[in-house]
Amino acid sequence: MAAVADFANAVHVRTDDQGAVLQAVEEVLARAGYDPVVTLEVDEDAPVDPTHSKVRRFFVSPSTGGWVSVFDENFVEIFDLAPSLSAELKCPVLDLWSQRDRSWGYTLNDVGRKIDQYSTDPNYLEGASQGQPEVLCEYSSGTLEQFRLLFAEGKGLSRASMKVFAKLFGIQNADSDFEDLAAGDSAGVEEFEEFVKLTFVHR
Repeated sequence: MAAVADFANAVHVRTDDQGAVLQAVEEVLARAGYDPVVTLEVDEDAPVDPTHSKVRRFFVSPSTGGWVSVFDENFVEIFDLAPSLSAELKCPVLDLWSQRDRSWGYTLNDVGRKIDQYSTDPNYLEGASQGQPEVLCEYSSGTLEQFRLLFAEGKGLSRASMKVFAKLFGIQNADSDFEDLAAGDSAGVEEFEEFVKLTFVHR
């Protein structure tokens, strides 16, 4: 079983086309000033914190359950990746995250527009709502009753509630994080051998 990271975050794209997601990531990163690289020389002076690095790395899963998951090393910029990919691919994209048992939340975008956003910590995502079950039902197999119960009971069981939410959407590997995958911790990760790793360097 995979180790439980302190922080799990990934962007999940509703599509069966892994190749389209790979191309969209490259196009979004190109507009942000990044070029793809195949090999990368190790810079001994590079910052350890990925949010201050010129290098940005990703893992992109194959389609499982109709979703392609994108794991971003930059745990700050990933929040801007979801709407960009949604606009690029013109499809629903869900950013789903948790901080072990402290908090969890999501942002649902469709065609680049924010449809719904939720966080158990009101200070974590500015402007987050309390979740809209009616909206979520349109994008998942969950029912109104299931989502209402989840939001009513999910504030104290963050990691478990996030996993229930992911299951209602049919999303695999929601409990994984880039850091664990990069460290080789792929136990319990669905179809990890089909993941594609992308590396970009800021111009």
